[in-house]
Amino acid sequence: MTTPKTALVTGGSSGIGLAVARRFAKAGIRTIITGRSRAAVEIASSMSDESGSVTGLVVELSDLPALRSCLREARQRLGHIDIVVNNAGIHPKRNGGKYLVEEIESTQWHEVMNVNLTAPFVICAALLPAMKERGWGRVINIGSSGARNRPISPSAHYVASKAGLEGLTRCIAEEGAGNGITANCVAPGPVITRLTTSSSKEAIEGLTRSIPVGRYGTAEEIAALVEFLASDEASFITGAVIDANGGLTMN
Repeated sequence: MTTPKTALVTGGSSGIGLAVARRFAKAGIRTIITGRSRAAVEIASSMSDESGSVTGLVVELSDLPALRSCLREARQRLGHIDIVVNNAGIHPKRNGGKYLVEEIESTQWHEVMNVNLTAPFVICAALLPAMKERGWGRVINIGSSGARNRPISPSAHYVASKAGLEGLTRCIAEEGAGNGITANCVAPGPVITRLTTSSSKEAIEGLTRSIPVGRYGTAEEIAALVEFLASDEASFITGAVIDANGGLTMN
């Protein structure tokens, strides 16, 4: 592409999303980050001062009408969006641990599904037609190792939403392949973020012992993989679920 690329990163004000946004901005990619609070706008402003064009938008992804309005605003302000990173996700904990299936209330189930799976669907459904017209696009969905192996620690609504995200990724890859669009899912293992640190100390220590490399990953390590998948060099990779988990799952 000869024109500057524009990326949308959900949950871009912290953790993996923030690390991805920083890499994109440094690479000269115009970047839009979303967050639940004004912090997204403030962080975007500080990154713009440091390294590039970053716009922050406040949106609650579980509010689907608000999300659609946010997408319209983003396109009006910045035009085409070439790269989508569906990173935002929630995983409610019960006393630092998992909810059993019978303990999950329907309201909480639907909130997790809306943020983790339905919002990525809404975003892609809105942005894919223009990507197809331009003949280039990248969709990178952030899944989870919790949906790739025995779900000892994560709760059912989180696991189900991330497994669904893998399926959505494959559908987008199939439908977009003839139009220069790739779609891939990155499945991080334990990574040091605000989400993972909400687990109990005992759960964190136990999980660390089970990781062959002996540690949690970093947001920057995941962001490096995302940046590659968003590049022209990754044009032959699509429909893949890529594990980044320190050997926790080996395929």
